[in-house]
Amino acid sequence: MVKQQVTTKKTFVESLLDSVSMILLIMMFVYIFLKWPVLPNSIPMSFDPSGAVSQWGDKKSILGLPLIGLLAFGVFSLVERYPDSINLRIYKSEDKDKEVTYNRLMVNIIKTGIVICLLLANWRIMEAVL
Repeated sequence: MVKQQVTTKKTFVESLLDSVSMILLIMMFVYIFLKWPVLPNSIPMSFDPSGAVSQWGDKKSILGLPLIGLLAFGVFSLVERYPDSINLRIYKSEDKDKEVTYNRLMVNIIKTGIVICLLLANWRIMEAVL
């Protein structure tokens, strides 16, 4: 069974959050590629509670978090396009369009939060290396 695409337009906030997420993802990749020549061959991949490195990885592993962010952005964007598949009943209303808009906005906020968290984790790793 194929879900029907909703026809309500994205709100300004949703468009803004999408733009912020895309800009942050692009910035993550650009920053890595600008710093690539000076990155050491071993990259810290995990930190213990005191902040000391507990696991090391290959230089290419620095691309893992941005790729996960890109995948999360794509999956959540796809979910937003089919809001009937969103099983969030945060806002119940007789107005189906309003309910769909609020549920879609919540998914968008979660998506942006994931991208920001991955950006901060990647930045922490890069900061520990450089």
